[in-house]
Amino acid sequence: MALLAGVCLGQRADILSHVPKTGVGSLATKADQYEVDSRSGWDTMTGNVWIKTDNHELTADMVRMNRESGDVQASGNVVVKQTGLGTWHGDDIEYNYKTGKGLALGNVFDMGTFTIHAREAVRAEDGRYTAHGIAVTTCTNEPGHWHWCVRGDASFKDNESISIYNAVPYLFGIPFAYLPYWYRSLNGEYGLRLTPGYASKWGAYVLGTYAFNVYTSERGGSEGLKLDSLSRFDYRTLRGVGVGETLRWDAKRLGQGELGFYHLWDERPQKGHKDANWMSSIPYNRYRVRLLHEADLTPRDQVIIRGLYLSDSQIQHDFFEKFNREESIPVNIASWEHREITWAGGLLASGPLNDFYGGVKRLPEAWLSVTPQPLWDTGLLYEGQTRGGYLERASAYYDRARIPAFAHYPGPWADYETVRATTAHRVTYPLKLFDALSVVPRAGYQGAFYTSSHEDDNVFRHTAEVGATASLRAVSDWRNGWRHTVEPYVDYSWQPTFWNAGRGNKLYMFDRVERAFEWQDQFGADGVWLPYDWHGFRPGVRNVIQSRGGASGRPRTLFDWDVYGVVQLESPHGDIEPNLPEENLRLLGTKVLFHPVEDLSVRGVGEWDMERDVVAYVDLGAYYRMGERFSVGGGYLTRDHALYDFDKSPVAQWNEVNNKVLYGGFVHDINDAWTWSLYARYDIEDNSLDEVGGYLQYGLDCIIFQVRSFYRPSYTRVDGTERDSDYRIAFTMWLRAEGRRSKEEWLSW
Repeated sequence: MALLAGVCLGQRADILSHVPKTGVGSLATKADQYEVDSRSGWDTMTGNVWIKTDNHELTADMVRMNRESGDVQASGNVVVKQTGLGTWHGDDIEYNYKTGKGLALGNVFDMGTFTIHAREAVRAEDGRYTAHGIAVTTCTNEPGHWHWCVRGDASFKDNESISIYNAVPYLFGIPFAYLPYWYRSLNGEYGLRLTPGYASKWGAYVLGTYAFNVYTSERGGSEGLKLDSLSRFDYRTLRGVGVGETLRWDAKRLGQGELGFYHLWDERPQKGHKDANWMSSIPYNRYRVRLLHEADLTPRDQVIIRGLYLSDSQIQHDFFEKFNREESIPVNIASWEHREITWAGGLLASGPLNDFYGGVKRLPEAWLSVTPQPLWDTGLLYEGQTRGGYLERASAYYDRARIPAFAHYPGPWADYETVRATTAHRVTYPLKLFDALSVVPRAGYQGAFYTSSHEDDNVFRHTAEVGATASLRAVSDWRNGWRHTVEPYVDYSWQPTFWNAGRGNKLYMFDRVERAFEWQDQFGADGVWLPYDWHGFRPGVRNVIQSRGGASGRPRTLFDWDVYGVVQLESPHGDIEPNLPEENLRLLGTKVLFHPVEDLSVRGVGEWDMERDVVAYVDLGAYYRMGERFSVGGGYLTRDHALYDFDKSPVAQWNEVNNKVLYGGFVHDINDAWTWSLYARYDIEDNSLDEVGGYLQYGLDCIIFQVRSFYRPSYTRVDGTERDSDYRIAFTMWLRAEGRRSKEEWLSW
């Protein structure tokens, strides 16, 4: 070491490297000039100094370092980066690279999207700093020109959280509040959020949420636990105060979920509800309880729990509009599912928790499914499913209905229960003929047993099926980068149904085993099981045009067009409802996908009811991104067909689906600062505006400001009562670094 010191003392070089052994693993250094004093144990490095250990990386103009103790003294353009933690900037620093403990003057800490300036800071061994004269911000411009910051004395930990004492927040350089204590997670998902605004049914309001981490276990992997809290406090001048608390957890292998409770002291619970039909009693104390949990206990076992319990039928409509749009009837479910390669099974309990929601309760139901499996070496494939449980159907009940017909939806008859067991089995035999013709004949059986029905007990239903699907595909060669595929096909099905009960028996209806919920499900195509006699076929032809090019050279579908029909043939009809009318061409339909360029997508489905000569179903939509700054989209939805159920509703309009809606909107980024958006929805059936709304947004380098509004005009409901118009204007601002707004939100409406 003495010889080394004599050689190195005062030596100059462009770059010298020194890699001695240390107590922290490895240590690497570089500098323009390196001096080693073996007597004192201090190394002195000057000029483009770089030091790296397992946990730290430092650059500076000059550094003195003691290899034995780990003490470091650095000065001049000092930058310290810590693996997985923040970045520190300063003029001078004294710290210990082995323990992390030290004193920093003139500090700047980069921690994710946040920047913390401190007059001085002391770092403890656990990574927590105690700092004086700090300012925290996400703005990227020069200090003194920030759009926002919070100043005070603080305690903070690398990339975790900051606690500021005697905190003063500034907006555009102007202090606007004083907080004795202010906590902010340096993770964007935590913190305080306020949304002020005005709504016709609320008056002026402020909606506030505060999210923070309650507990995070140090143990990682599948045994870790993270528990967050979301506290909610709202004030509406016309409705009063609302508070709520939601706990969210991530227990890794044991699952993720949340438990939330919201309570509102509603000062005007009848506002917007002049009529008394279609609603329960609305109390002064209104509440909402929500439970969610989902867990993949093993790679083959999944548990799902979802529950929503409400004080009244209107609280979702009045205060949780987003949830009401997405799930107008809550899905309450508790299920366990186990999957193997060839089979799957599970146990399910579900159904409405409030009596003002109608639906089917499974209390519970067990099931076993067998995926298509080869039967030895015969070429046959077998698949099946068996279910059994106690089912109860309940109509929605509104205790305040003035007109008796509206007290139950869809009617008082929709209250019945039974033990039901069903089993369905199908065998198919896929064939390929002449390398072009694909034929898949099938045969199957479905049996159902009910302990009770409308007229009899211990009812059996047996449905057989014989059918086949055939398709012929012709594909052209690639010419000039284009390829055309034509595929004519036909699906045939005969499903006779037999009963052990009298011909006048009416079957209880719970789900798709007995009912056809959608228009397309009524005609037995593609092997769909039906609870009544069916004999018919579906012919069709599909055209696909593809191009090949671009950077990937992969084929891309430009045009996919499917045209089909459903023909009902003669079949012995019994008295079992519904037994569709006499044979004829029942349905004509088409499906189109049009994708000529990457930024334009058009989709469409249309079906014509040949018996009634009306359009039964249309879903047409298009989306076009015109460059990086402008996106536009829209669509048309219509349904006009009868609903198939156990009985007819006393309200004639409830027996039919008759809706025609036109919608559209756009998002335009005018420049880097300004964005605006508009959307509208129009009810063609009533020839009236359904809803219009949009937002105007202004963005700085660190803050986004947005004014958002919507308007819904008044309308008359089926029972003749009036709904008042509804509008809302809201102002919100958030940190740009969080990026938590979706530009195309209106598309989900």
